[in-house]
Amino acid sequence: MKRNRLVIIGLGRIGRELLKKLPRDFEITCIDLNPDLKERARRMKGEDVRFIAGDATSRLVLEDAGVEDADVVIITTTNEKVNVEVARLLKEHFNTKRIISVGVTQENVETLEGLGVEVENIYTASATGIRNRIEQRSRAAHAIGLGKNEILEVEVHPNSRLANKPIGALAPIRWRIGIIYRDGNIIMPRKDRVLKPRDRVIILGDPAVLKTVSEILTFSFQRFPLEYGSTAIAYLGGKEDEGFFRELEYLFSVFPLNKIIFMYAKKALARSGFRELINRDSFKNIEERETVLSPYNAIESLLKEEKGEHGLIVLSKDVHAESFLPASSDLRKRSFLNSLASIAVCPILLSAGTFPYEKVVVPCVEGIDVQRVMDTAFEISSSLNNELTALLVEPSRYISTEEEVRWFEEMKKNISDMALVYKSSINVPRLKGNPVKAVTGVLSEYNLMIVDTGGWKKKRWLSLMLNPDVVWYIVSRSPISTLLIPPVEESL
Repeated sequence: MKRNRLVIIGLGRIGRELLKKLPRDFEITCIDLNPDLKERARRMKGEDVRFIAGDATSRLVLEDAGVEDADVVIITTTNEKVNVEVARLLKEHFNTKRIISVGVTQENVETLEGLGVEVENIYTASATGIRNRIEQRSRAAHAIGLGKNEILEVEVHPNSRLANKPIGALAPIRWRIGIIYRDGNIIMPRKDRVLKPRDRVIILGDPAVLKTVSEILTFSFQRFPLEYGSTAIAYLGGKEDEGFFRELEYLFSVFPLNKIIFMYAKKALARSGFRELINRDSFKNIEERETVLSPYNAIESLLKEEKGEHGLIVLSKDVHAESFLPASSDLRKRSFLNSLASIAVCPILLSAGTFPYEKVVVPCVEGIDVQRVMDTAFEISSSLNNELTALLVEPSRYISTEEEVRWFEEMKKNISDMALVYKSSINVPRLKGNPVKAVTGVLSEYNLMIVDTGGWKKKRWLSLMLNPDVVWYIVSRSPISTLLIPPVEESL
């Protein structure tokens, strides 16, 4: 049986971990300037691994390594100039079948992708991710549809975060599952149907979104917010401070966003220094839109124009409070965000300037889709390498029902199981007392809170007085930046 040939360029942390994780059925050649790493590579993979002590930016060294005949060349150095030069040489002088590279900065990622290289961002790059990418199984469906990759056949990878989950829990945005092939059988998708590793799945939808979904199904754990879109929309009401724009810069530095649209009211334009704030070097591919509409109507109008490219909406956490008269206060503010989340079908960030997101928290209370919100929290945590906490409020032993106690125990188990799936640690402190007071009392210890809006009750004022909306009260009283995940769409 023919062995796949791999060339690994750079035996730093990522390169050594990758070498350790690759199965022995690969024929591997390593290139590194440090000759002392030869013995280290041999200890990990035995005498079969070939080591070349040399400069990979040399055509002779690459030729000696056999890149022409390699199935995959993997560039794992953290020097962006070296990675680009090696990729350029491979593209211009060798007929290399496939190139995967670590991208160090956003500019570096864009340059490598412009060369036709598959890129793992340095913030999310891991040996496991690259190994999974090597084993990727995905192809376009030909002679059907428009031929624009709007229909893909994907094989579910065992390490995919969507494997072993029911279809109804996937919450597809602008994509659908058409059919499933398993062990030679055709399986029709239903909400309760569980995707299994090695299933072949036909997915349909927006080509830009399908690319990301395909990667999630085949190997990737972290692609937030690309499963929604790559454009950020920032609404400016006029009272945003320096912290708001600095948090926007931070978002562009840690998430793969390609474009930002600033939508602003006239009073924002009149503010001193406004132009300097939005024309910062860290904001690439900027568009500006002036509006006289209310925040909700302005964003709704823009979303219709953008036709699904948006992946994140950013507002000051006080914008919704300015949108209505005081007399309408709480009920209307909640309705504003709930309605906005429904039309946006993408995450909404209520910025409070509490970045970097070193400590992320999820309040696991009634009304939260814990499975879905924790999925997003784990994705973000894995890319930022930060601390993740799930806040549990223990039901009162005196007034809680058996159902509430059972739900609490199931939630604890689900969180523990998810941590195992994502191979991540998570803090799970137990709070006591009123859920709203207990959770909001500790939020100042964190930087980012993540909740969803799907469980917000659509009740009138009197009903809410008798049966309070716990999630909304936590969001409205939160002193930190809050990420709202949109309601789940119908899967089928």
